Amino acid sequence: MTDSATEEYDGGMLTLLQMVWGEGFLSPGGPQAVRDIMSGIDLGSKHILDIGCGLGGLDQVLLTLGAGRVTGIDVAPAIVERGQERIRRAGLNNRIEIKLVEPGPLPFPDASFDLVFGKDAWLHIPDKVAHFSEVLRVLKPGGRIAAGDWMKSPGPYSRDMDYFFEMEGLTYHLVTLAEYDTFLHEAGFVDIRLEDITELYRVEAHGELDRMKGELAPMIADELGAEGYAHFVEDWRSLTVVLDKGELRPARIWATKPA
Repeated sequence: MTDSATEEYDGGMLTLLQMVWGEGFLSPGGPQAVRDIMSGIDLGSKHILDIGCGLGGLDQVLLTLGAGRVTGIDVAPAIVERGQERIRRAGLNNRIEIKLVEPGPLPFPDASFDLVFGKDAWLHIPDKVAHFSEVLRVLKPGGRIAAGDWMKSPGPYSRDMDYFFEMEGLTYHLVTLAEYDTFLHEAGFVDIRLEDITELYRVEAHGELDRMKGELAPMIADELGAEGYAHFVEDWRSLTVVLDKGELRPARIWATKPA
């Protein structure tokens, strides 16, 4: 992740995202999205690295799927502090560790992990080539990537996409699905599989917007005030526009380090 990403998720956004996706979750789909990414993967007793772990909700789901241990890392101090407190309250310190790291090389020895996970967090990383090189390094031979991320359509951003970025207030470094595939191959991964789930999330995002205008409206307005509520509703509307146009393209990613 970039240095700018360390302070971009303010308290209002953290509150809003959890209202939409569930306590402890900062990305679409909540627990079910993790289960979908991990479908068919045996996590029995494996040590997983979650890059961009957020508040740790993802890591708790990984434990329920059979993981032995999860090490979650993030570059945002406030998020890490909140995530650590969540894990302490859940009594899971002995199985989940959330660590604050600096952007750049991963602070782990070679071949440390059985699987590297990420959920819509690597879109903040500008140097995907260096990122996947580091992921390959810290994976054990035969280890796997299983992740979700946001990508873009080919070509320059439209005004709608630029407006979405403006409403988000976050720094995005999006690439196409084809570029993602190239970066993984160049890093040395094999058995690469990329699944475009734009249509799936497009439908979900419209449902989320409807909930924000309906059942969630009083809670959001109470927590964030009228101005905050109006901002995030417009933010979500701009999200549905770029999803409808196919410019923002969520995807799932699987790849393997050669044995």
